[in-house]
Amino acid sequence: MTRPSDLDPFFYPESITIVGASQDETRPSGIILKNLLNSFNGKIYPVNPKYSELNGIACYPSVTTVPDKVSLSILITPTSVVPELLQEHGYKGIRNIIITSAGFGETESGIGLEREIKEIALNAGIRIIGPNCLGVFNPSVGLDTFFLPYDRVPRPHKGHISLISQSGSILGTAMILLEQEGLGVAKAVSYGNRVDVSETELLEYLSVDDDTKVIGLCIEGINDGRGFIRAARRCDKPVVAIKLGREPAGKKAARSHTGSMAGRYEIYQAAFRRGGIYEARTIEEFIDLLKVFNMQKPGEGKKVLILTNAGGISVMTADLCNQEGLEVPDLPPGPKERLKTLLPPYYSLANPVDLTGNSTDEEFALVLGTCLEYFDAAILIPFMTVPGITPNLGNAIINSVKDCNKPILSLSPFTAEGERLKEVFNRYGIPILPTPDRLVKALAHLLRRKTAEPFFMEKEKYQGLTELLDDAGKAGVSRLSLKHKHGLLDILDLKYPRSVRAKNLKEAISAVQNIGIPVALKIASPDILHKTNVGGVRLGINNIKDLRIAYREMINSVKRQVPQARILGVDIEEMIMPGIEVIIGGIRDQQFGSVVMFGLGGVFVEVIKDVIFEIAPVTHNTARRMLESIKGYDILKGVRGRDGADMDAIANTIVKISEVISLHPEIKEIELNPAIVYASGLTVADARIILASKEEISL
Repeated sequence: MTRPSDLDPFFYPESITIVGASQDETRPSGIILKNLLNSFNGKIYPVNPKYSELNGIACYPSVTTVPDKVSLSILITPTSVVPELLQEHGYKGIRNIIITSAGFGETESGIGLEREIKEIALNAGIRIIGPNCLGVFNPSVGLDTFFLPYDRVPRPHKGHISLISQSGSILGTAMILLEQEGLGVAKAVSYGNRVDVSETELLEYLSVDDDTKVIGLCIEGINDGRGFIRAARRCDKPVVAIKLGREPAGKKAARSHTGSMAGRYEIYQAAFRRGGIYEARTIEEFIDLLKVFNMQKPGEGKKVLILTNAGGISVMTADLCNQEGLEVPDLPPGPKERLKTLLPPYYSLANPVDLTGNSTDEEFALVLGTCLEYFDAAILIPFMTVPGITPNLGNAIINSVKDCNKPILSLSPFTAEGERLKEVFNRYGIPILPTPDRLVKALAHLLRRKTAEPFFMEKEKYQGLTELLDDAGKAGVSRLSLKHKHGLLDILDLKYPRSVRAKNLKEAISAVQNIGIPVALKIASPDILHKTNVGGVRLGINNIKDLRIAYREMINSVKRQVPQARILGVDIEEMIMPGIEVIIGGIRDQQFGSVVMFGLGGVFVEVIKDVIFEIAPVTHNTARRMLESIKGYDILKGVRGRDGADMDAIANTIVKISEVISLHPEIKEIELNPAIVYASGLTVADARIILASKEEISL
């Protein structure tokens, strides 16, 4: 990946203008000037027609009067003058601008103004970070455009963590927490409204930045979802993300179960998985993961060694490991027998290994050095309140594992004497975390296998589907008819029950005699999507008498509950054998494109909500992981003597739906619910295919 060179002036400017600068150090315009004068290595040109001099240096009436070439300009002015200022910058040849001013697209009155500055910048070849942002912090060149006073927000020293954040307040908080942890920052960017430079470009830039080892992302939204995923997938550094705004404020009404459960956050989670991004749920976890990935390389595996001299807290840690999908297996026979000959008999050599209150520095080091090669990672819980544990424990531990590259994390020693241990661990890259919960969650991320997959799919799949959708589109309907729906399932080679459309009771009786009992009755109406909700489904009809009763009751129920609905008749379907009900669906998301969903299905799917989303198309391996990730996976495997589900049949169907929704923009939503899965095979009991409008297809 090559670094976007037109972003270099944002991070390595030779000279800076501060438009709207002042000497009032209680205002952003004065704080930025003060910060840069105290730290920046290059030339600084304040611009404000009210002053001829500021803080002992010349101040210019406009950027056009600055005598030298300018690499970067910072605008901290009223929003109304920004368009005119951009024109001046274009005339001056300044191509990189940070607009810190607020009052643009984040407000109703500023939307038009933001559109105007975007157009001016595009025509002038100007790159913009912002508006409504803090800008850039790069301690390697003393660049600090943040209007945050040093005494309020202390800056971290130069290090290897880089931050990208839409939110200035979250970025400021992260900077404070990193400084408190003694962690250094390579670069930090607050990009605000993202009128031009986006999180994707910044991610690409930092992916090839030599000073950056780990990247932290704080995002509210993403413009180019697929581009973002590709950039994350190409990045060979750990990327940690925290998503703000997980609950959508005003989600559009969706017509299928799949659409109604596809909240923005669930799709962002799918995007993070597809891009190989590690997601943090809280600001504490965000800092923990940045710390851990900054100090240690990602590992792989599940087997964790827990070494302690405190029994209770180690048991709690083992429980947390199991909750996070990690394993705490017993020590292998070989090293266990060796340790038995070297340690007191009352030490517990299970796992956790409890060396009790009689433990010493040397014994901790002995156990770790003997056992770590048999595990994927180790957790240390050294309580320094016992006499045999001293500040020298750090050096003993380091010497015992100096040739081992497996992750080691430690719980805080909780004592003043532990400060020396912390210093040693920090120096040699062993992260210390304050609670078992935070420690285990961080380790689970560190050991998580990165499963980023490229977008790949055969273009010429499913012959005849384009023609079928074209034919359906000519009818001007919003969803596929029974005929076209069955045609689509035939093309996908998916089984479904035999069905006949009956326009009246007489035809229904004839259909039953043709299909055979038992049968199911389903109302046929283009105005009713969820038939069960209005009494539009009757199951297990075993004779003509019951058919007559069920037919009349269903028609009356639907007319009573949805009087305006057009009733085309009743679909008579053969009853299929019971099995495990699942839902498989696909939707088209505005930011990320096609998305596929899987979970336990049936009429209660929106109540249970045991589903998972992935960015489509998916491979068979990803589809299998989707199965394994739901809470009801044990049901699929088979419980209480029941046969398990045909996992390959489910995975194959997920792949097909993911490919269809990806290849055919004519389909807005597709849902198989329920699909009945057996020990061998799968049958689609019901399907909904909603078509996109011409306007939606063109997006």
